[in-house]
Amino acid sequence: MQEQFVRKTMKRIAAIGTGVAMVGATLTGAMAVDLSDYPQPFVVDGVYDDTNALVVGDDADAADTLGMVDIATGLQFESKTAVESDSTTVSVTGGKTEQVALHLGLSNTTFFDTQLQDDDVSNLFDGEITFQGTAYDTSEQLEILDKADPSPETSLTSADDDYKTDVYLEVKTRDQIKFYYKFDETINLRKTTSADPLSISFLGDNLKITSIDSAGNKFTAYVGDEYYLGAGESVDIDIDGETKTITLTDVSSTSAVIDVDGESKIISSAATATVNGVEITVDSVFSRTEREESSANLIVGKQASETYTDGDAYIGEDTDAPNWVWNLEGLEQNGTAMNFSVENDFVYNTISNNVKAVGECIVLPNNYVEICYDSLSVEDDDYATYTFDYDTSADFSKAFGTGNASVPAIHIYTVASDGIELRPYTTSGTAGTVGNVSSAQKAKDVWLYTPSAVNSTVNLSASAAADITGLHVGVFYKDTSNSQIKFFGELNANVSGQEIFRINYGNTKDTNLVIRTGATSQATTVTTLNLSIASTPDTSSDILAGYDNLTLVWGTVSASDQQMDSLGNTRSTEEAGEILWGNAASGGLSMGTKDEDHRTAYGVIIKNPKSNGASDRVSLSIPGDQVKANIVIKGTSSTVSGGDVTYVAVAVTPVTKLASEVSDASDYNLILVGGPCANTLVEELFDYTCDGWSFEDGEAVVKMADNGDKVAMLVAGTSADDTRRASKAIANYADYEFSGTEALVSGTSLTDIDVSAVVAAAEEEVAEEVVEEVTA
Repeated sequence: MQEQFVRKTMKRIAAIGTGVAMVGATLTGAMAVDLSDYPQPFVVDGVYDDTNALVVGDDADAADTLGMVDIATGLQFESKTAVESDSTTVSVTGGKTEQVALHLGLSNTTFFDTQLQDDDVSNLFDGEITFQGTAYDTSEQLEILDKADPSPETSLTSADDDYKTDVYLEVKTRDQIKFYYKFDETINLRKTTSADPLSISFLGDNLKITSIDSAGNKFTAYVGDEYYLGAGESVDIDIDGETKTITLTDVSSTSAVIDVDGESKIISSAATATVNGVEITVDSVFSRTEREESSANLIVGKQASETYTDGDAYIGEDTDAPNWVWNLEGLEQNGTAMNFSVENDFVYNTISNNVKAVGECIVLPNNYVEICYDSLSVEDDDYATYTFDYDTSADFSKAFGTGNASVPAIHIYTVASDGIELRPYTTSGTAGTVGNVSSAQKAKDVWLYTPSAVNSTVNLSASAAADITGLHVGVFYKDTSNSQIKFFGELNANVSGQEIFRINYGNTKDTNLVIRTGATSQATTVTTLNLSIASTPDTSSDILAGYDNLTLVWGTVSASDQQMDSLGNTRSTEEAGEILWGNAASGGLSMGTKDEDHRTAYGVIIKNPKSNGASDRVSLSIPGDQVKANIVIKGTSSTVSGGDVTYVAVAVTPVTKLASEVSDASDYNLILVGGPCANTLVEELFDYTCDGWSFEDGEAVVKMADNGDKVAMLVAGTSADDTRRASKAIANYADYEFSGTEALVSGTSLTDIDVSAVVAAAEEEVAEEVVEEVTA
């Protein structure tokens, strides 16, 4: 016993001494980085070093090669270049993003596909599983079939005044978002048993399906985490934020004794019981004569084994009010048409009912997939105010003579330079238009004037005399070159749809927002001038014709005196019908008495209609482009960036070699994967030997060392699986605390990973062994 202790202790001390010596070497040579700087020096500021080489031994196990692939993939992901972009764009790696028009569904024709798979969201599975000795192709798929739901909505498109100017992502009905596990090859799921289960990973949960009901809408599965424990061994798990310690106390041929924080229970093999708030299934037991050699395989969790029927709450959901429920059909079939999926069981359609604001997501179980409302496509400071104001004393005297020095008119003005575009009117007796200026003009101020039959000296009719049989509108503008008001032309408002002027702000221009004569200014009985603001997006399918129009109703004195007199029928009073949103032909939505700001489908903000209407004014905030919602669909491995700089992946081809193919190690920044028993370069660069390997089962070392003017990094475990675990840790370095030039990676699986300091770990073990010897 003592001889064995001395040999093991000396072996550990030798390892410590070697580690210290190597640390000294690494700090004095060319390498100025340690593990906390990783992925440097292999990737620096997104630039991949072409002298990198990843090397496995000539006798490498397949797990070593898989570990090398994990590290190479991680370095490829780190290789990016910065690209200047608009601050309103969003870039996604490993996911999808689209700018979705307001009031249209996410999967509308020009946006997201109705079905998204692994080439859209990178963590979705597409590969093979093995079931009872046979390999089957399977895949995961997100599906949004309804082209109108979910959708980003405004206060007007959703008819919810509480939205005000904000845009929210709504889900109007249940069962619209579905997530499928697809069996792409014929399979008979009914063959599954507890002794030979079907194992799949679904939405990040590992399921061992042990039975399928004959009706095809119900299954039983192990759903907790799986642990293989020896008698006396323990494992800590998290249950709703509380750490629970599970100990396998004893094992018989038919059962196991389980202790959870002092509470014990005997659980038969293949049975399930709850112990101190933890559900435990004893999957199998292995009883031996010596107690310490006995063991058991346990399924542990808040839920361990459950039976689910179509419509039941998904794993971990509130059973009384689940967000996600099982959608199960045809599981008894021998084929590929089985429906193994979950679907939303919620409705998000009001602020009080969880509509999603900017920065919020619709989250599938385990955050496996998220549908996120990232931002709006137009910045808050990219709007210009346009005001339509009743002016009691407009001065057109320089355009038409002194008799028109103080007349009532509608004054439209904006702070946007050249914010209004007037295109020449074509003289036409039929349409009642008279052109006065033959070229397009851009202005900040425009007036609309309707004369009285009795006191106007202005000719505003095609018949060369004041005409009260129709409502004629004179259009005036201020020439920005000399600040003079000029007559632009004349329109007959009885002819609806005639263009008066266009909004010209940023990318909102041309035919996007056009002010036209309205549809309800009628003949000799007319007492109003209706102005229509027609929305026409660049992509016509974004907004249906007429759907998003605004109608401003201006009152005249009377049918025989058609001078402007008010907004609506009564001056200085807000009235519901003086502003209409929507298709005027079908009545539209009355807005004149609403006392909050509202937003149209194009993105125009109508500022407090009630308070402005009381002053015979309409104030609009016009966006510099059509407003859309930046929607991102992402998974657990996706990255999202936005703002002035985005990062674009750079294609790199990592150099991979066998140890025998490296003629001069100093030519490369080396990453050696695998230990000295498989990779001869390890002994050459790190002084580890196969016979002198000091680490235990379940342990691996990650180490940096000098390599001439370059560096070398070792990732090596006691077994190939230990090497692969350490490679996983390096590939996901941001999740772990790597520091110094050497780290110990330990664990029991590819998900149970711990990173600590090698020297500290070795010294602790030596100390423990010394205590054991003294005790003996």
